[in-house]
Amino acid sequence: MKLLNLRDARALGCDMTPQMAQAVEAWDRLFYLADQPPHSLKMAQSLTGYMATLATSEMTFSTGTGARADWLQQQCSANLTPHLFEAVQLAGVGGMSAVKPFVENGSLYAEVIPRGRIFPERWGPNYRLNAGYFTDFDKIEGDVAVVKVEHFDLRDGALTITNKAYRLKTGGLMGEEVPLTDVPRWAALEPEVTIHNVNRPHFGLLRMPMLNTVDASPYPVSLYANALDTLRQLDATYGDFVWERETGKRRMILDRTAAMRDPVNGKPPIPFREMASDFYMTIDMPDEKPWDDYTPDFRFDAYKTSMETLLRLLEMQVGFSAGTFAIEPRTGRVTATQVISEDRTTYNTIKAIQDRGLTTGLLDVLYWFDVYATLYSLAPAGAVEPAVSFGDSIFEDTGVEFQRRMALAQANYLRPELVTAWYFGVDEEKARQMMPAADTLHFGDA
Repeated sequence: MKLLNLRDARALGCDMTPQMAQAVEAWDRLFYLADQPPHSLKMAQSLTGYMATLATSEMTFSTGTGARADWLQQQCSANLTPHLFEAVQLAGVGGMSAVKPFVENGSLYAEVIPRGRIFPERWGPNYRLNAGYFTDFDKIEGDVAVVKVEHFDLRDGALTITNKAYRLKTGGLMGEEVPLTDVPRWAALEPEVTIHNVNRPHFGLLRMPMLNTVDASPYPVSLYANALDTLRQLDATYGDFVWERETGKRRMILDRTAAMRDPVNGKPPIPFREMASDFYMTIDMPDEKPWDDYTPDFRFDAYKTSMETLLRLLEMQVGFSAGTFAIEPRTGRVTATQVISEDRTTYNTIKAIQDRGLTTGLLDVLYWFDVYATLYSLAPAGAVEPAVSFGDSIFEDTGVEFQRRMALAQANYLRPELVTAWYFGVDEEKARQMMPAADTLHFGDA
């Protein structure tokens, strides 16, 4: 991961503290396995991947009804939904990621920007990022590294975006400015543009809802911000386990004469590789027994206990239920009710991430899909009603819940379209269109 030097970042207007810059680098190094031991459990990747799977596995978008809404729905399904797992996982790594829509060849797409390329400048209400900049990296002729700085600033209903490129020197320091046209990928970008009559920046910010314990600023923190030492200890313990397995495997102890060269062919009776790895040699073994067996006790149970203890600490520190990463998984028949009860901590954490970390950002992405559809005349006019649904059948016994809602509808305590909307993950208007004509409905009839 390329990170802009903190000195230049602050000179451009970012108020990130040295403590936060160091924390972001530490989170990235654990995730991207920089300077990791030879044997790593890669738990930072597993943690964020597991979180992203639970948070996005049933995520759906709805844009309402009508020709415009249908076109936007199609764009979301084709060009936004496939990137959401990556975006949420990267948000888990660095505390936040950005999903930035753009237009290409008459279609809407979304770029995922990781934490290391996001530099906040001014926060608005509810942690919306109203000013800041994104960085991007490339090379020009002569293999010279360059960085693009895209600054954005939302004020009084107008969003101003500027793009500049600079040479990148050793240590991530910026050098002199270079034309955007020197990089083919940036050549079509406008140096400055202002978009009027908008009420949010041109991206959706996905963030982790955990409390910032690094510098108490509005900056979000990694899913595993409070578990760095535990992650390192897990790798160290696993490394010791592998080392003991390699060095403690069974070997034979032989007298040196067993390794003497054969006088006829000049080769030792035991191949050198086997002598180096599977045998110990000694001097003056007893003539009646010129060999012995070396079979040390393998301390598997001790390592297992140590790693299980660290895994329980890790689960507690990141907000997952005890046993989530058990070395020996649960066996036997497990009911849906048991899963719901035992995974309640994980459920609460994922629900907080969805409700307080993802929903606002995803609705912002849909907002800009709608804005770009108007600016570039991509879709017919019409109303759009954006909505995000996450679903929870991973934790919820959906069969029991469906029967409960059906019973409420049949007793006239719940409108039928709400049952349909919940079951299919659509809004009420879409649910009404999916339902049969009113004279064929039988909810509440004897």
